[in-house]
Amino acid sequence: MNDDERPDLDDMMDELDWAYHAELFAVGYIHILTGAIERGDVNPGICSTAWENTMSAVELAMLDHVNGRMQGPTTITAEDVERMRRLHALGAAALSGGERPPELCQLAIVCAESLFGADWRRLAQQAELTLKAFL
Repeated sequence: MNDDERPDLDDMMDELDWAYHAELFAVGYIHILTGAIERGDVNPGICSTAWENTMSAVELAMLDHVNGRMQGPTTITAEDVERMRRLHALGAAALSGGERPPELCQLAIVCAESLFGADWRRLAQQAELTLKAFL
């Protein structure tokens, strides 16, 4: 492989940084959404566009894990990606004032754990503070 065929290290680092932040912001939004649902808040305080963009990005990042292009604190499977897609759809419906099925919070927790393991809540709280600065 010559230098022209090698991936640029800066590009690889940017891609890893993007994927990490997509996962971190997703777990932050998951934390905000589940907290609002558990409290019975009518308005969770999440912009639906931000939810859509973040959830789409995290699904792509998770596929990079599944396809072996990335590694993280957990092993992410195709089933994890499918659960995240379901959470994406259920969360979007909840944010638009639709149904909040009982499975939503448990599904959210399972999805967050698939990204960061048992430590997801600590990371989610940190991400939530960052996200709320943008809200």
